[in-house]
Amino acid sequence: MDIEKVLKALKQMKVSCAATQLEELGYAIDVLEKIKKAGVKDPLNADFTKLNK
Repeated sequence: MDIEKVLKALKQMKVSCAATQLEELGYAIDVLEKIKKAGVKDPLNADFTKLNK
């Protein structure tokens, strides 16, 4: 599984998500998009200590 598939699934879930959880789901999407933008291909196995701050 790659980050693109996960982001696509989360964005689809956002359409049918309970209104009380929209903010949390949006936050998770934002985090994954930032990780993707940083060039991380496999977040579960990434060494985040090497990323520039």
